[in-house]
Amino acid sequence: MTETGRSGVVHTRSKPLERLNAWRKRSPLNPYWLDWLHQRRCVEALVPHARGVLLDVGTSERPYGELFNGQVERYVGLDYPPALLDKQPALWEILDRAAHSVDVFGDGNRLPFAAASVDTVLSTEVLEHLPEPRAAVREMARVLKPGGRLLLTVPFLQPLHELPSDYYRYTPSALEEIVRDAGLDVEAIAPRGNFASAIGALSAQYLLRTLGAKELQSDGSVVPSGWRNLLLSPVYAVVQLGCHLVSRVSGDTAIALGYRVVARKSGG
Repeated sequence: MTETGRSGVVHTRSKPLERLNAWRKRSPLNPYWLDWLHQRRCVEALVPHARGVLLDVGTSERPYGELFNGQVERYVGLDYPPALLDKQPALWEILDRAAHSVDVFGDGNRLPFAAASVDTVLSTEVLEHLPEPRAAVREMARVLKPGGRLLLTVPFLQPLHELPSDYYRYTPSALEEIVRDAGLDVEAIAPRGNFASAIGALSAQYLLRTLGAKELQSDGSVVPSGWRNLLLSPVYAVVQLGCHLVSRVSGDTAIALGYRVVARKSGG
């Protein structure tokens, strides 16, 4: 069962259904599988750069928290209350169930932390939802200790989502300029997936939206039709697996699903 709300930040399911849903999400039968796979790998590549106290800005359900177990001393999740409420209007009625993911409520443009107080700042798929991303990156830089690192992931080729709060898509050049403007040194900017990955991900999602959806919602998401989505599952798998195989021999990153960034604050 999913609590009421358009997108649902907090979910409650029976244990067997939780396991089945986890398996489905991680299989090509899910039209978002390629997207999920490359985002997961993207964050996994950031893990070795983290240390000390990590601040996750825009933590939501803390989907990558377990990846940093043993890598950081403390993981602090921050989110913006209006953003959570937009995803889950009934959040305040079930706040105790969200306690495992959000440690601090705050605004990314005015982080409630002292300057030079954390070793690592992580922010995954957040900057596109901020009307002033430069201000947010400057704040992330402010709270970093000298020698600390900023770890980002951002989309490049993605459908509109979480409307109306979907403002930007980023190129490597834009990311480099934004990070340097915040006073940080860019150590790495790498694509998430490549041309073939992007074609596979978008093709599967197009099939879902045009043939497998019961309803298109105002925030850009879809409500799948149970039986049509089930019938389309093998098609999702064929499309995504085919493009995934091609992506392994293709080096064309003129189009990517997104990018990851590693930047360092000087000193330390």
